[in-house]
Amino acid sequence: MQVVVADRKEPISVTHQHLLTGIGTLLAQGRVQPSQGRLRILDIGCGDGQLIGFLHDRLTRAHPDLEIELHGFDIGEQGYNDGGQFDIATQMLASGHPGIPWRERISMISDTDPWRYPSGYFDIALSNQVLEHVADLPAFLSELRRCLSPAGVSLHVFPLAQSIVEAHCQTPFAHWIRDFDRRVEWISLLSHLGIGAYRRHRTVLGHATPRRHALETAKYIQCWTRYRSFGAIADQCRDAGLAASGGLTKGLFIAKLRSVLKRHPLDRYRPSRLPGGDWLGFMIGRYLSSSTLVIAPVSYDIGRRIAAEKAASPLRRAA
Repeated sequence: MQVVVADRKEPISVTHQHLLTGIGTLLAQGRVQPSQGRLRILDIGCGDGQLIGFLHDRLTRAHPDLEIELHGFDIGEQGYNDGGQFDIATQMLASGHPGIPWRERISMISDTDPWRYPSGYFDIALSNQVLEHVADLPAFLSELRRCLSPAGVSLHVFPLAQSIVEAHCQTPFAHWIRDFDRRVEWISLLSHLGIGAYRRHRTVLGHATPRRHALETAKYIQCWTRYRSFGAIADQCRDAGLAASGGLTKGLFIAKLRSVLKRHPLDRYRPSRLPGGDWLGFMIGRYLSSSTLVIAPVSYDIGRRIAAEKAASPLRRAA
């Protein structure tokens, strides 16, 4: 979905605006505190660079007191190994935002490579429709933890396993069906009924018949998606020294509603006045659309706690 902002003519992705508002929320809450006047942001799975260009434009105008430093990378094995999209992205960014060494800031890596950034380098990391494609989530989270500063935060927009509509073929329940042949039959049936992305994929991908579309789509889901529940992701975050929250999920619905109503985008989201309202929004929203997870490093000084408990012990006081 796209929205036309009143004071600008070009269409803007709602998810891009949602991520921008998410950054504004983290800054307003003090959850992200740029050091030495610089805010470093990483776009994970940067694709054609459109999100990087959008964020650079909006953040530099909204925060003239900060030096905004944006970086991004994509995975070469996922269709971009010819370098074509990388060249398009860097050329587009250089044209719109000259004077920045984009070829140093945008890169393409192998799926098995470590990320090429120093430890603790970024204040914020972002991904847009990426986590449902990550096969090795523990390795991803390990690199995310390493590259974020101890006070850093990451935002991830993607569909969880509970999402009713499969995000890539727009067919309800397609990713819930584990039996491959039954999945093909289901997508084919709904394509015959005009439900899903068959008409678009017939033109874009050359899916000549609903059956061909169903087969190719089922293979795509099987090979290139990894739908996970929030609980499974939260458990793996814990093992990586990270904490996960879904509290910004309702923000995407707010952004979509404001776009439909032609309202100006928010600069930040405000917590729900209803106790538990943000969590309720996540619990419902994960079925209806993409969720927004906030993942951040977390640590606890157990030694300090033990020392405090020992100091407060009645036996110690008596001695």
